[in-house]
Amino acid sequence: MSATIIDGKVVSQEIREEVKKLAAVLKEEHGITPGLAFILVGNNPASEVYVRNKAKACEALGFYSITEKMPEDVSQQSVIDKVAEFNEDGRVHGILVQMPLPKHMNEYEVIEAVHPSKDVDALHPFNIGMYSQAKSWDEIMKKRLLLPCTPYGMMILLEKYGIEVSGKKAVVVGRSNLGGKPTAALLLSKNATVTIAHSRTENLRSVCRDADILVAVIGKANFIKKDFIKPGAAVLDVGINRTDSGLVGDVDFEAAKEVAGWITPVPGGVGAMTISMLMKNTYMAALRKAEGTNSKHEILNSKQIRNLKPHKETRFDLEERTERFSKRVIHFVDAVPKDIADNEIVKQVVRSAGSIGANYIEANEALSRKDFLMRAKISRKEAKETRYWLRLIKCPPSQEDERDALVEEATEIMKILGAIVTKSSQ
Repeated sequence: MSATIIDGKVVSQEIREEVKKLAAVLKEEHGITPGLAFILVGNNPASEVYVRNKAKACEALGFYSITEKMPEDVSQQSVIDKVAEFNEDGRVHGILVQMPLPKHMNEYEVIEAVHPSKDVDALHPFNIGMYSQAKSWDEIMKKRLLLPCTPYGMMILLEKYGIEVSGKKAVVVGRSNLGGKPTAALLLSKNATVTIAHSRTENLRSVCRDADILVAVIGKANFIKKDFIKPGAAVLDVGINRTDSGLVGDVDFEAAKEVAGWITPVPGGVGAMTISMLMKNTYMAALRKAEGTNSKHEILNSKQIRNLKPHKETRFDLEERTERFSKRVIHFVDAVPKDIADNEIVKQVVRSAGSIGANYIEANEALSRKDFLMRAKISRKEAKETRYWLRLIKCPPSQEDERDALVEEATEIMKILGAIVTKSSQ
């Protein structure tokens, strides 16, 4: 008996039609047109095609889009400056920096420059943390979190074809940050029992044969054979491999379809969903902007904190206070001579200081009182740890007063958070 073919093209078109209607309503009711900015560095032919196709999708859905092309030898800072420009552009709700970037650039630093609320690829550490820590798929949907496009599309395909996930054994073959890991996180949010398999997994064939849902995301043509598949399993093939005979996936499709219950083809399966989910994310980012929910989705990296300007005559706000505190901590540790400070202690104090505000932001985003209390307590714990690590830092006598002032500030923040927890517990 041959498997049911999961048609990504059909489902993708359904998603686009849905998003087009939603975008029209958003424009009518709020005067907002979803906007997507592309940054294309260099002359990679495949990247140019991808960006062109995404821009066409924007046009078809009535979105605003802009493509910024930059030369191969452009500096990383110039790319980050362009990202910052789009971060401030009110017409732009999503920013996509097309990968791969030239070898002289650090992709992670460029990704981190994108404001989390405009990170429609869901690659920013903040967005990864948000969907990874979500307790359920329902929570992810209620919070309208931005999700990585290909894994998101995969979850929609499972849903559209009525494939049960909760309680099922899912095996994800591949552990990349772009594919395997986020796929596992989303399956887990739907209560699957998830195993991540990879090149070092022993008895890989046996592990795969135990799966009710088998996801192949390894980049090896026809690697998953017929005998890897449990009869009746759902097989989702994320691989796209160019061979002499054309595009093929990571699964030996012709053989596998005789065993599987459902299977995605290549092309026309999971890959067909990616751009549609990008459009869905861009719409979602615009909707969140219309609802005024972007302000709480801010987390700063160490470089951004260093560049913050001092606040003047601002009202009391614990988020602002912890943000300023993080900046002061980083300035302090940067000034401590490297031959005096213990590097591990420095790392701990910077981590814990930054975590105070991040957890308090997440507390304010909580859907329930229980979740708020949990995050607020973690924030208080991080303030206590910051105080502890600050006291352990060795510094020159000229910096001791500054260190003591930071210890006092950590103590004060800890007391405020303690009072918040106590009040909210009553």
